Amino acid sequence: MPKIKIITEDVCSLPPKLIKDLGIKTVKTKIFFPELEKFPEKNIYQLIQETKAVPKTSAPPPGDYLKVYREVLKDCEKVLVISISSKLSACFNSAFQAKELFEEPERIYLFDSKQAVAGQGILVLKAAELIKEGKEIGEILKILEKIRLKIKLFGFLKTTFWAEKSGRINSKLALAFKTLKSFGIFPYFGIRKDGTVGFSGFNFWTEDEFEAIFNQLKHQAKKGEIEVGINFTDNVDLSLKLKEKVEKELNAKVLFLSLVPPIVGSISGPGSLIAACCHV
Repeated sequence: MPKIKIITEDVCSLPPKLIKDLGIKTVKTKIFFPELEKFPEKNIYQLIQETKAVPKTSAPPPGDYLKVYREVLKDCEKVLVISISSKLSACFNSAFQAKELFEEPERIYLFDSKQAVAGQGILVLKAAELIKEGKEIGEILKILEKIRLKIKLFGFLKTTFWAEKSGRINSKLALAFKTLKSFGIFPYFGIRKDGTVGFSGFNFWTEDEFEAIFNQLKHQAKKGEIEVGINFTDNVDLSLKLKEKVEKELNAKVLFLSLVPPIVGSISGPGSLIAACCHV
């Protein structure tokens, strides 16, 4: 029986095969989008582009976590729950409530990633490596806290239409985004150290999102060796091109390339490209 297993949310955006190979269990976030049932042959990004409708999203209830706790703890001694930033979602709170309801709460350890998507995915992978190395849970948590501080996330939006329509940013910020782009300045969003998200910098080199995100990764690579996770919405060819360029020109390891989870992509919108990196 393994000592420790990992539970996380689908927001971590790791590829399904990688999740399966590492024995990680994911709790699914909730999305309500009737158009998906009406047009099952189309993906969510095609539909929100065509309908201009914004899906409704929510965190899993405590019962979903409790069910997974009971399932996973049949086959291991302890579980490590690596949750999306508590400042971005109620997932962490649901996971905590489920722990309080579980018969043996001392077997469950919660870790607030203060990240999401690729940044959260990198933390999950690092935790899996530490477990494989035979590290104890206390040491794993301490190491993850240090790794968390090294992660940088960059996200470039084609437009703020979806973020504004979903209420994630206000009209003034959306106007500022459009104005800056009209002057050749490409703002990007990121996740701050406290786990909140917002526009966190500007790219003055290019208006092209591909070059903009590569330039940010290049800037980080100058500070030391990095490992990278890449998320895309409906632009898989662009993300594959980014992976190739990062590996070839920055000599950096791309840990994974995967879809932005719908709960995030429905807010960022089609054409979004996200990358996270961690200094090794």
